[in-house]
Amino acid sequence: PETITEKRVKELADIGMFRMAFGIEHGNHEFRKRVINRSLSNEMIIASLKVVNKVGVNFSVNNILVLPYETWDLPFDTINLNRQIVSDDINAFSFCPFHGSQLRVLCEKEGYIEQGRIVRSYGKTTTLKMPQYPPEQIEGMRRCFVLYTKMSKDRWPEIEKAESLTPEGSKIWENLCNEIKEINYN
Repeated sequence: PETITEKRVKELADIGMFRMAFGIEHGNHEFRKRVINRSLSNEMIIASLKVVNKVGVNFSVNNILVLPYETWDLPFDTINLNRQIVSDDINAFSFCPFHGSQLRVLCEKEGYIEQGRIVRSYGKTTTLKMPQYPPEQIEGMRRCFVLYTKMSKDRWPEIEKAESLTPEGSKIWENLCNEIKEINYN
């Protein structure tokens, strides 16, 4: 988002760009700045993506859940930021502490991951073990992220039940997913 100008987007669209993808990563400005070293403001993100909307280019927004020190309530900052963005797709991925990154070193130092462990793709459940945010709670939030983003806030208590990785929670989640698909495709 920090590189967007109307001129750039128009020029790219003129030469055939079909769509774009943006890494929002996290919706809490202070957390984003302190933990992942990205200092752009939420206002800048929103304004930049409105420029893309104005030019008429479709785009997706990518978000990362489960960064070091994260807690269950912090993804709601990311959800609320995404609710202010008009994109045609939203993704939420679990953070992967890849070897060679500063955050990997931090995760090992904090004991969130064993030293030397090879991590799987970001599309899988988290490999982090953080006492304040257990893996099953993280996975529940990840699977419900788009529901929280797209459905009205009065539905959030129901969505929270869908976070539970139980047969009951999974049934609620499936029903909500079918409902949101119906809304988005009709």
